[in-house]
Amino acid sequence: MKKLTLLFLSIILLASCNTENKQKDGNVTIDGAGMGLGDKQVKLLTYKGMKEEPLDSVQMKEGHFKLVESVDKPILAFLRLEGVPSDLPLILEPGSNIKIDINSSHMRRSSVISQGLNKKFYDYLDHVREFRGEQERLAKLYQAAQNKGTEAQKTDIVNRYYAIDDDRHEYEYKFIEKNKDNLVGALVFESVAFDKAEPDYNKLLKIYEKFPKEIKELPNVKNAYEHIKGLAAVSIGSKAPDFTAPTPDGKMLSLKDVMGKVTVIDFWASWCRPCRAENPYVVQIYKKYHDKGLNIIGVSLDKPGNKDAWVKAIKDDGLIWNHVSNLKFWQDPIARELYHVNSIPQTFILDKNGIIRAKNLRRDHLEAKIKELLEED
Repeated sequence: MKKLTLLFLSIILLASCNTENKQKDGNVTIDGAGMGLGDKQVKLLTYKGMKEEPLDSVQMKEGHFKLVESVDKPILAFLRLEGVPSDLPLILEPGSNIKIDINSSHMRRSSVISQGLNKKFYDYLDHVREFRGEQERLAKLYQAAQNKGTEAQKTDIVNRYYAIDDDRHEYEYKFIEKNKDNLVGALVFESVAFDKAEPDYNKLLKIYEKFPKEIKELPNVKNAYEHIKGLAAVSIGSKAPDFTAPTPDGKMLSLKDVMGKVTVIDFWASWCRPCRAENPYVVQIYKKYHDKGLNIIGVSLDKPGNKDAWVKAIKDDGLIWNHVSNLKFWQDPIARELYHVNSIPQTFILDKNGIIRAKNLRRDHLEAKIKELLEED
């Protein structure tokens, strides 16, 4: 469910061209009950932009409530229960009935029975939860392997973990295409667009082209599309954009000037603890493969006026490769406009032709990819 956080906080889609399961009656009935909830207050709300917009509220009676809401088209709404964490997302569709068995410890764990678009929505969430559950199981196996497993076992677990991301994305692509004319498909499209597990952005662009005009013009879908377009330009298989920025001694240095048989673009900063923790491993890899054709260029997102901290971190960590920085923090144009970096550390691994062949690899996986690319000659 982590990946849906942005989805539920973003601009709400207020229209859909789907007519499935619509009745003449535009009312939506929501029946909810939960053990030990007493007379808590229930609120139904939606969002316009980032602003909450109340739809209705009612007081529970002995752990039960009923809401009847009138809608003329499907909308995404949220059910909030006094004293219970999180909000429960619901798609309100004209003529539908929704029954909820409330989990008193967390709203998102509640059981929802419904029809139409809301059922599609929850079927999707249930399926994604299965993928997540398998990844959680593998994460526990990896923790156990850290103590007594072999490197081969750990590598196998990691590969299986990321393979699940691929399987999940394939399921999501098909789901969106099947629901390209309704609110659920649009919501899932947005969710996948912002997935940190990096879907196939070019495939998502092709799916977007299949949306009907009404869906394409929705604010959420437009926003997701623009985001995808930017990321597709720096996806695996794309030519890495060239850039120029100042070195610590004030000279201007370009990516094209430092290209090797393999080149790593390393986005980092002196204030980034995970970056600094990773640096010793990158130093080892650089020393091992630099003479064979590996080059690295560090792009720092240090803050304005913090040049001394940047230079000191380079020296303290023994980062003996090329470095540039505009000292503009998250407003750095290389990170923000060219490579769409919104968290660090991030790495882009390029082949001799400047094609992005991998991204965000760490330690053994980074070394293995560098070795593989060097051996392509």
